Amino acid sequence: MSAVLISSLRARVSLFLARKLVDAEYYLNRYPDVRAAGVDPVRHFAECGYAVPIRAANPSMERAIIRLSPFLALAVVLLPIRRDDWVQCFVAHYQELWCGDLGLEFRFARWVARLLAARATGSGPDAASLERIVGTTLPIARIGDEHPWLTLRKMDPPETHRFSSPRVWEGRGALVAREVTLPPLWCATVQNASVFGAMQVAASGHFVSYEPAADPSLSFAAGQFRHVIACYAPQDNKIVARLPDAATTRLDEAILLGGRCSNNHFHFLIEYLSRGYLIDRLDIPDEIPLVISDNLFPSQMEALRLFFPSRKFVGVSSQQRLDIGRLHIPSVMTYLPDALEVTDWKKEGLRLASLEWLRSRAYEALSSEDDVPSRPSRVFLARRRGRNIVNADEVEAVFARHGFSIVDPSALSFIEQVRLFASATHVAGPLGAAFSNTIFCRPGTSVLGLGSRYAVTSSLFQNLAELMGCNCIHLLSDKRKRDFIRLSANKISLRQGSYAINTRRLDGLLKTWLKAA
Repeated sequence: MSAVLISSLRARVSLFLARKLVDAEYYLNRYPDVRAAGVDPVRHFAECGYAVPIRAANPSMERAIIRLSPFLALAVVLLPIRRDDWVQCFVAHYQELWCGDLGLEFRFARWVARLLAARATGSGPDAASLERIVGTTLPIARIGDEHPWLTLRKMDPPETHRFSSPRVWEGRGALVAREVTLPPLWCATVQNASVFGAMQVAASGHFVSYEPAADPSLSFAAGQFRHVIACYAPQDNKIVARLPDAATTRLDEAILLGGRCSNNHFHFLIEYLSRGYLIDRLDIPDEIPLVISDNLFPSQMEALRLFFPSRKFVGVSSQQRLDIGRLHIPSVMTYLPDALEVTDWKKEGLRLASLEWLRSRAYEALSSEDDVPSRPSRVFLARRRGRNIVNADEVEAVFARHGFSIVDPSALSFIEQVRLFASATHVAGPLGAAFSNTIFCRPGTSVLGLGSRYAVTSSLFQNLAELMGCNCIHLLSDKRKRDFIRLSANKISLRQGSYAINTRRLDGLLKTWLKAA
């Protein structure tokens, strides 16, 4: 058979398979270069789908590629194959492969990552290319370690927070008493530091671990995982970091305000904005700027200007590196790791003093507002993005019948959010970042959180409300028979997925709840 006939046959088979495999809408959305080129997605996959870069024809195929990516990366290490896209695929999805799963798949993915890191630091012909993709192995320096380039000022001692397990409407089990110890407060000063990624810090050839919740020994730290690979055993005290080669900007001195989840409203408010509780006590001149992430929302920038009116802000992109001669790093107020191996209740402690600082500062801004319009006293917090209540329209209709105003907090300015919560007598909605605003509620406000039966094992938002003198209760989704199969197959998807609220139970709860207030 001639080479021409073989080539023609291969093209026909590829086109036939592409017609069976390609989800055109998915393919064009997933690969904007194909959409921009105006190419037929079926023909493009038939001709280019197996070339560099690796592409998936449909969502199921993408999931399969993710699961296979450790084997593809291993092939690059062990065989004379040069496929940067296979390594990129593995690095991009490394966290998804083993987040919260400490079994065989985790161990294999971590082993492959260590092999890649070792190859990247070697002297082979592909070492430089791998280092750009995988990153550089750095020793970890933790706050409190002895280093000539790191000094520490101790501020407040550890603090104990006592609370109970979630208060659930019609819950049958007794409440469980909990107690956690919050870490001490401090301010570290690092000489010749580099800020990169999601507010990660490197200095003097070390990775500086300053957020307890983002310690590299944990399996997952939201935001940080895109720039850091935690593949070594804790006793190795090493991390792989993708630190840009050169700085975009240099400052003589600055204060780090952002962190791994800067633009998430909860983390922004409770972990990072609250650092002002320490900054106010540090006597650092006002001309020293605050380093923040450059992807904050307008309402968050508004909050920064309200809380720090005398300071300038320096925004850093996740792709940039900012070098700072003298970097001050105030500690965060909490210990809220994302890693699933840390039991939920052990990451629910909150520091009252920092919350009161936030509320008092917000009230000062509120009192300076002229002509404050009246606001509804019963508020339902609608969620228009992310995981949500699948029967949200029915749920909102029930709340509307009971005199609630349906409000999307993400559409409001910061001061409008403060005003909304400060004037509310009842706050309800699907549990999420918007509930962080309960710190602005007046004492005595009633709070109702709606959530999935498989996710609300945490008292975090209840703790937040009760520290502010509010009353909090949860209404959970009903159990469903088919959830048992999903729970045994994929606990994470069930915990983080959308859910339905029984409107009959909701209506009964509201009648009792509103009458009791």
